[in-house]
Amino acid sequence: MPETLFTYIDSTSNAVLSKGLSPNDFVDGIVHQPKHLLLLDPASEIGEYENHTGLKILNTPDQIQNFFSNKTFNNSKESKWIDFNDLTMLKELTPLEISELLYFGHMRTHLHSPFFYKLQNNFVYFNLGNGTMRVYYRYLDEFYRILASKLTRIVLEKVNDRRSFFRKGSSVAHLDGETLKELYPILQEGAIFCFGHSELINKIYHIPIYLSDEKGWRRSSKSYKKEQHVAELSYDSAKQTWQLNIENDDPVFSFR
Repeated sequence: MPETLFTYIDSTSNAVLSKGLSPNDFVDGIVHQPKHLLLLDPASEIGEYENHTGLKILNTPDQIQNFFSNKTFNNSKESKWIDFNDLTMLKELTPLEISELLYFGHMRTHLHSPFFYKLQNNFVYFNLGNGTMRVYYRYLDEFYRILASKLTRIVLEKVNDRRSFFRKGSSVAHLDGETLKELYPILQEGAIFCFGHSELINKIYHIPIYLSDEKGWRRSSKSYKKEQHVAELSYDSAKQTWQLNIENDDPVFSFR
């Protein structure tokens, strides 16, 4: 179980920077499964060479599934790709659009929109290494779904970690991603779910949520200050219910 889980949403581009979510968390959580992948690493040894873009593509469900199961996808900093809907439209990309894609892959940031009309992409994915990812989501609902599933699994592990081998483990009700949307103003600043400070009290598991400063997500949880505490997510294992409490007097909410 990670000590912390950091998430930051860039509201202008729907880019989510995270540390603590894994590539498998992403693959298992998305609804819009990619039909085709355009790999943004020109030196990639995986995939089929595509003449028009000069990049490699994965063109079948089996190829994509094998790629998602590959250690390269899970561990490599060079795992970066954009999905696309139709091979015919990929070949309609202009030289300027191809140069934008090459820039995107090299700099890991977009020049214009990260969502290309001809590609109809739902994602642009970058594995930055050390458990850090930047993913552009056409639909942020997909991200909330991934985050909710991850938090559910962490709490499941926590509430069962002291049970003996001979006792049946407790189930945990799935956290609804809709609940996490209430955190949007905090996620725009950067939020840290701190499991190192979590507590299990009277069958209720409490996860404090801290507002991150620029480099706070890279530091130890011991350095988080009381004034950074902006919310708490709790799970009542007796009632099997989730609750999110937000300190609405925080300056983050002053514009609401």
